[in-house]
Amino acid sequence: MPEAAAERVTSLAFVPQRDVAPSIGVATDRYLLGTLGRAARARPGVLRVYTLPGEVLAAGRWHLAPPGAADAGEAFVRRLTGGRALALGEGYLGISLLLPHRSALFAGEPLTLAPFQIANRYVRGLLRALKTLGLAVFYPGRDLVTVNRRPIAALAFETDEEGRLAFEAILAVERPLGTVAQLLDRWDVGGVIKADLLALESGTCLREEIGESLPFDELASLIGDAVARQYDVTLEPTVLAPLEQQAVVALAQRETRAWVNDRVLRRDLPLCGSSGIQTGVLEARFALEQERFLKEVQLAGDFIANSPAIAALEYRLRLCPAEWAAITRVVDAVFAEPVNYLLGVGRLRAVADTIVKGLPS
Repeated sequence: MPEAAAERVTSLAFVPQRDVAPSIGVATDRYLLGTLGRAARARPGVLRVYTLPGEVLAAGRWHLAPPGAADAGEAFVRRLTGGRALALGEGYLGISLLLPHRSALFAGEPLTLAPFQIANRYVRGLLRALKTLGLAVFYPGRDLVTVNRRPIAALAFETDEEGRLAFEAILAVERPLGTVAQLLDRWDVGGVIKADLLALESGTCLREEIGESLPFDELASLIGDAVARQYDVTLEPTVLAPLEQQAVVALAQRETRAWVNDRVLRRDLPLCGSSGIQTGVLEARFALEQERFLKEVQLAGDFIANSPAIAALEYRLRLCPAEWAAITRVVDAVFAEPVNYLLGVGRLRAVADTIVKGLPS
């Protein structure tokens, strides 16, 4: 965890990118997030607004990649954040807010915001932008933004091992969020990504709500201005330097396949429990040791969590007795740490409940 900054962040590099290749887009966020707080780059934070070409299935950080996903080229990406599988590409606008810690636009102390406050605070820039267009937009909590109870945007976030925050929003501009169902049918024939699409079926989009299509430059400017006003920050229009562009391309070429396949369906974890949660589905795939202990556990699904917490949880569950009470004690210990969070599942007992469902009867 980095030392707390003396003051909150008051300026952001503003990086609009139209029709950037999906692998380059993900690599750009990964690169920029890694530069925050480094002496070589003085950027205190980054707001990136972008579009992707074509039709893209954007899996969340914790979804299992379907077989062949890494061979789908630019049609399948894994986002930095958790949450639902979503449609990206033509008809959608992506927003990435990258900060040195989760409270950076509000205070210098990283833990000022509790985990359940993060989405509520950082969605306000998007809400302000949409209200400027006259929309009766509302954030009811969890991971969706609605207009007249119809989803129009989805949110998720992640904090890495250095405590840096990646907050992401996907706005339905020309097509509703429910289009993801068609992409799942196309790229996940075996149903590896378990998704509850009911909440997205009634979705709307910006064009349907305002009766016209807005060009990218106008939308990017609208978002940027709203963020600047909402958080009282200065935006500095930024184009990545040639050496940075080369670094991003190299990162994408070197790590895209490994990143997409970061979590895959493992045949050595034959047992599986599944539960419906607030944001969709939680899965626990695992194997037993001596029929009494958890040999290894792999969590997957639509939840939102910081990656160090999931790594710690899966590690500490190894050789844990395959009993609800013992599993719950491990889960509670991991998330007793104030830097850690697991959101979208309701009560933390959902993890133990899900694992127990998969035990042999």
